[in-house]
Amino acid sequence: MLNLIGLGMNENSITVEALKAIKSSKKVYLEKYTVDFPYPIKNLEKTIKKKIIPLEREKVENESILEEAKKQNISLLVYGDSLSATTHIQLITSCKTKKIKFQVFHNASILTAVAETGLQLYKFGKTASLPRWIPDKFEPTSFVEIIKENQRSNAHTLLLADIGLDIKDAKSQIKKATMSQNLELPKKIIVMSSAGTKNQKIFYENIENLPNTVNKPYCFIIPGTMHFAEQEAIEALSQ
Repeated sequence: MLNLIGLGMNENSITVEALKAIKSSKKVYLEKYTVDFPYPIKNLEKTIKKKIIPLEREKVENESILEEAKKQNISLLVYGDSLSATTHIQLITSCKTKKIKFQVFHNASILTAVAETGLQLYKFGKTASLPRWIPDKFEPTSFVEIIKENQRSNAHTLLLADIGLDIKDAKSQIKKATMSQNLELPKKIIVMSSAGTKNQKIFYENIENLPNTVNKPYCFIIPGTMHFAEQEAIEALSQ
């Protein structure tokens, strides 16, 4: 059996039913290529009382762990919710095709944790990724089109920073990309770092005044039209 387990936002937020599944697993893998973990992996090992095997992207995408799941119980741990990434739903559909037993254990993710900024979840539009640029070689700006699309419907945009992307560089990329696409950002945007942990911080500032050092992982929120209650909340809850 394959257990696909969402870890939630910190090392202690794993569910009781997920812990039972891990206890019965022969191997426990961790997918760690989609996010900068906000805590040491050894802390998670203490919580689950099992040795964790890091799993690289190739091993998830080539579905080699499914061959193991045919013969024994395997757990794959995922930061946040178990099905936030598209790769993981493909594992489940492959299990169905190959007649491999599976269980999905859901948990909190950044997609819901952003509500702690005071912005209303139903007012968010499409989520976009902010990839780490390679200067003069790889500088995608497609996230700007998603911001524009959301703005046309007055929706907020959640912008997820790529793994390893420092906020100073992220700010520079956003400014360069929006200028090249003739997009004017709101006067203030939001940064949320280490969501759901004791180190969580929320910033609401002009992009120039946002701090150049924050804990990873972090995300940006480009506000759409805010209700007065949202405005009051973010003003009260930000640093």
